[in-house]
Amino acid sequence: MLVILAQNDSVVNTEILGEKMAVSPKYLRKLAGPIEKAGLIQSVQGKYGGYKLNRNPEKISIVDIFNAYDESLHISGCTKSSGCILSEECITSNLWAYFENLVAKEFFTITLDKIIANKFS
Repeated sequence: MLVILAQNDSVVNTEILGEKMAVSPKYLRKLAGPIEKAGLIQSVQGKYGGYKLNRNPEKISIVDIFNAYDESLHISGCTKSSGCILSEECITSNLWAYFENLVAKEFFTITLDKIIANKFS
């Protein structure tokens, strides 16, 4: 949804957006709620209403999107806040935490404009 909005400088009609995403307008509104609440998009009411980005594409990172949906990145169950029952004796838990940290750092650098340009490095 955000990539489609980033490719357009104006409001994208809900029906058109739903068609491009192959989802119903009802489901689209459900998807839009958290990212609108997070300030990433803006809802525009009216006959020609729909959604538009609320920030420049270079200012919206993958982390912003994860945060909008209250999601976090866990490569392994042992890195979750609930931990793992084997964490005391596990010799790989630090490795998983290291990998997770690397991915998280990278996600801060990937923004919508980079996704559109297909440039992630």
